Amino acid sequence: MPRAVRVLTSAVAVLTLAACTSSGGRDESEDAATPTIAPAPTGISASLTPADTPACLPAGTATVTTGAADDPTLVSFAGGGTQGVLLAPQDRGDACQWADELARLAGEGYLVASFGWSDDGRASFLGAVDTLRSLGATDVALVGASKGGTYAAALADEVDAVAVVALGPPAAFDGQVALAASSTYTGPLLVIASTDDPNVGVDSSRAVSRADDPGTFLELAGNAHGVALFTTDHREQVQQAIDDTLATGFGS
Repeated sequence: MPRAVRVLTSAVAVLTLAACTSSGGRDESEDAATPTIAPAPTGISASLTPADTPACLPAGTATVTTGAADDPTLVSFAGGGTQGVLLAPQDRGDACQWADELARLAGEGYLVASFGWSDDGRASFLGAVDTLRSLGATDVALVGASKGGTYAAALADEVDAVAVVALGPPAAFDGQVALAASSTYTGPLLVIASTDDPNVGVDSSRAVSRADDPGTFLELAGNAHGVALFTTDHREQVQQAIDDTLATGFGS
């Protein structure tokens, strides 16, 4: 039996136990193990087909496919609750780029999903958001890197996002325009970019932030692009910035 199916069929009992025992907080000890994450909820939409979960993702992660049969999107998710977080990967990337953050945020009590891009990027992104909602997320925040950050900022208002974090996003990608000057999204927003990012100029990323609100842009020294920020000395700062923006968006 595929791992995803086993996870889905046993989720009710595990989620009940998690609801009774979880503190909802993050273990800050230096020697803390990878957070224990509850298996994905049951009751998935009939349009979602259980699939094998990539080996790169932490235990407790389930995976489904959604979208067109000839161009499906693989969506992996973990955690639980009504606060959903979508982690959008870089161009040609998938959920493996977000494995550590998926585990960390699920361990903090969020229902977290990531996905791999199909040929139709917009369909992949919207399908992943719909997957979160079908699993019980009543509010969804968007966190994306590079292309994923552009899509997050560009589509935030359309999907009624409660918060957006974009790491090294170009102001436009694949026809998606994330310029703050033309955006109708007014919720919590944070754009994080490296001064010497060789892939996306810092000024392009800055244009995704709001010119009249300096707090929506965080420039960091170095040349790390997108998810590579998590491999630098800025990792904890970036994670804290994400946590703060999510907390603001979810009102917690």
